[in-house]
Amino acid sequence: MSVTSISMRLSVAIATALSTGLAYADTSTDTSGLESVVVTAQRRSENLQDVPLSVSSFSAQALEAQQITSTLDVTRAVPNMVATNNVGQASANVYYIRGLGQTQSFPTFEPQVGTYVDDIYIGRQNANNLSLFGVEQLQVLRGPQGTLFGRNSTGGAIVVNLAKPADTAHGDIEVGYGNYNRKTLRAGIDTPLSDTVKTRLAFFTVEDDGYVRDVTTRQTLNKTKNYGIREAITYKPSDKVEWNVAGDYIDNDAANVLNFPSGSSRISYSGFSTDGGALSGPLFGIPGYPPLLAGRKAGLGQGVEVITWSLTSNLKVAYDSGTLNVITGYRGLNQLTAVDFPFSGFGPLQPFDQSPIGQFALAQDLHTNQFSQEIKWTGEAGRLKYTTGVFYLHEKSNNDFGAAGNFGALAFLFGLPTLPSLPGTLGDETAINETKSTAAYFQGDLALADAWTLTFGGRYTHEQKNLSARSNVPGAGFDTAAIQAAGFKTDLSVNEFTPRLALNYKVDPNVMVYASVTRGFQGGGWNGLAFKAADYNNFDPETVWSYEAGLRSESSDHKLRFNVNVFQENVSSYQLLSDNGSSFVTRNAADFEAHGIEAELAWKPVDRLTFDVNLGLMNAKYKNPSAAVAEQQAGCKAGTASLCLNGIVDASGNLATPSETPRSTGSVHAMYDWTASHYTITANAGLQYVGDQNVGTEGSPNGQQDAYTTYDLGLTAKDNDSGLSVTAECRNCGGKNWGTAYLFGYKYWNVPGTYGLRVNYKW
Repeated sequence: MSVTSISMRLSVAIATALSTGLAYADTSTDTSGLESVVVTAQRRSENLQDVPLSVSSFSAQALEAQQITSTLDVTRAVPNMVATNNVGQASANVYYIRGLGQTQSFPTFEPQVGTYVDDIYIGRQNANNLSLFGVEQLQVLRGPQGTLFGRNSTGGAIVVNLAKPADTAHGDIEVGYGNYNRKTLRAGIDTPLSDTVKTRLAFFTVEDDGYVRDVTTRQTLNKTKNYGIREAITYKPSDKVEWNVAGDYIDNDAANVLNFPSGSSRISYSGFSTDGGALSGPLFGIPGYPPLLAGRKAGLGQGVEVITWSLTSNLKVAYDSGTLNVITGYRGLNQLTAVDFPFSGFGPLQPFDQSPIGQFALAQDLHTNQFSQEIKWTGEAGRLKYTTGVFYLHEKSNNDFGAAGNFGALAFLFGLPTLPSLPGTLGDETAINETKSTAAYFQGDLALADAWTLTFGGRYTHEQKNLSARSNVPGAGFDTAAIQAAGFKTDLSVNEFTPRLALNYKVDPNVMVYASVTRGFQGGGWNGLAFKAADYNNFDPETVWSYEAGLRSESSDHKLRFNVNVFQENVSSYQLLSDNGSSFVTRNAADFEAHGIEAELAWKPVDRLTFDVNLGLMNAKYKNPSAAVAEQQAGCKAGTASLCLNGIVDASGNLATPSETPRSTGSVHAMYDWTASHYTITANAGLQYVGDQNVGTEGSPNGQQDAYTTYDLGLTAKDNDSGLSVTAECRNCGGKNWGTAYLFGYKYWNVPGTYGLRVNYKW
């Protein structure tokens, strides 16, 4: 059955529900219903049921109940969303919402799903796998958010609101232990210093022994060693002035090295040690020859460490006519990466991958600094509620990176005796890129009548980017002039207007229907992961028009909440990995189209039992391929095998089905609690389903992932008098393995199932 057919049938069911009692249920004053949900999806606080766009919202309690401890986990509870770790690094998440996402984490790329923490945009994908300790609310906004959130949100946005300092002194501490010798410690304390100054200090650490056994080095890979600290201060000298200032420091040491299921465990064949030194060896192993790579990255062993820090300020001043927010953010990021990416073209994994540098070792020393400033005004004028403001962002990245390969494996291709190790330099360079973005925006809600509201607005953005690059290999490589000589721009400039228009109608106080049209854009950039000027192409911005219609409904006894929407998204010049010779090259390969339906239901049939259900259905396809891709298709169909199964061209020369676009996703979560004496027992169970999909862009049969189902369980016992609680839980309790990405002939796999025990004390 097609998504369109299902959408039509569900629309009939919705109309029937509206006419038979969902809207006109018993108006009792029973207080045992669902709690109302307040969201900031339109940059001001509103009831979820009044917002004419697709939002999934999770409170701190919901995050804990559903075992959502990082932003990677939220995909289990959001329709038409897929999230995975990036290949190589566990600190970076690849988010796909309605099929739109970007797998590259180099600073010359930007993700299609933006991440915001306390209204501060996080420009780098490298550190978007956030630990969700001390979070007040997490929201996932589906569809382009080009008006109020702006650039790089063509797919949607993840909005995290951290807990502010409390008015009273209290705190909590939690320790946990689980499989893979996983140890966690989380603590937070709120300390009011006076009636006007309040503080909150939060700290977390997560450490485990890793879950991958390397059969060559006999080391354990994909370990975790993360810690972070955050200090927040609220200064409130009067009811009209509030100033929130915060600073944090996070060290995330965790990799996502290629590994393979082997029985109930995971193994790797890589000979690239975590100890370091292999990349500083001489070229081809010959004494006197230059080192493989230059700079600090040459001394790295296999692994990824990302250190971030930030300083944020939000000054809020209330006036009779509205509220002014002055929002300032500074973020820094340092990343050290050294990871082995085996090439299937070099032959079997053994013995070639067992050299000291593996098959293809990519090393990176990245430094990024970002400053953002926003001035926002929220007010009312008669029947108009509006939000307007200006925004500025300046980001600069210095990326020192290189790659070394085991050329001994090449002998296999010519039928010659293979050499265990013949290390050579594939490339070594430094690229510096800078972005300056300025914008002005406005969005208003105009009450046309008692039941009708028109939402209208837009954002005008001017964005400038520049790039310079140089080789770190004397007498070799290329520079900025060589990139320009190859016909590519090193300065990019774009002006974009991203409007939004929505109309909603209140059928009655508990039912609202709406329709909207929204535009979003993603800035252009460069294929930064390249080692010659001819591959350093620049690509243009991508744009999207999104059309959506939806229903927000809640029974009058507040025990049932049902929200559903249908959407159509048309993307022009989609930025994705595609070219005729290497999957590393990103271009505007084709246009993209997706349509589908999303439904979310919360139900509290009895006082202590709650269900949360979501369902996503979607069809997606590429269309209007670029001239280069059309030429590649023709060559593949003419018999040039190297042009098939490459980029977004499948084995038959047709455009592949877009990756990470399962036709169906869904989950059910149930929570039941009961109290005996002064104890409360809470049981949680979750079931998640993801339909068939291909996790590679080229549609290879080896990248096909069959539909799978996973489940989570949790049980908490709490002493209500002392504030002490104990939780036993498992995530992916059945230990299901599924593919998350497909690169160079190999499938990357999910993090294995986990189980553990947590003890929490609140005072």
